[in-house]
Amino acid sequence: MTVISTPTSAPGRVYAQLPRYFRWFTEHCVLRPLDGADVPRIWRAVVQPEFRQCWSGEAPRSEREVKELARRGTTEWLQGDGYSMAVVKRQSHEFVGYVRMRSVGPTRSVWIIDWFTHPNFLGSQLAAEAITAMGDLTFAALGAHKLYAGCPDRHEPFLELLNEAGFIEVIPAGSLDQYTQQPRQSSLFEMRREDWKAIRREHTDHTGTPSLASLGTAVSHRPALQLL
Repeated sequence: MTVISTPTSAPGRVYAQLPRYFRWFTEHCVLRPLDGADVPRIWRAVVQPEFRQCWSGEAPRSEREVKELARRGTTEWLQGDGYSMAVVKRQSHEFVGYVRMRSVGPTRSVWIIDWFTHPNFLGSQLAAEAITAMGDLTFAALGAHKLYAGCPDRHEPFLELLNEAGFIEVIPAGSLDQYTQQPRQSSLFEMRREDWKAIRREHTDHTGTPSLASLGTAVSHRPALQLL
């Protein structure tokens, strides 16, 4: 396990709290709070062995663990220190995956993200939109200073997603963990607020206004995000 040091926030810093009934829109997807109705969707994926390769972290091992994942997500949401969301297609509501942001330390200025991508969408633009939305949400709406993401060793689809989004590898997989003295199974990627702002400026439109969905390399149709 990698320990991340958290920067000291300015005195009196006020951090954001997302409302319980929340929607974050991209061009093709909607991110909404994870709920009990998503448990069977996730469980149907978990029971397929190859689907375990579609998680950025450790996949649940039982339906009970999936239910616990949803229950924990509700608790964290109400506390404001974690946000678990289902990603669905805007038109068909087809399940694209699951994303989670959780804060590190009491200041809520450093966040870690993890996610599950349904195999039907692994390596797709929809998966990229979900990662993009997570980045913009944590920096623009939650006021994050740093954002971290883990990536399993040699997992090319996830490596491509993180590189496209502008994350930088700071701890490679296979390096020795100073606490366990064992080789790390995953790489750790970082994005700083300054990096995110620079990427947003690169994608400023002709009016001088940056798009909310500004992470990643330039593509023909950038996601348009809204906070309701």
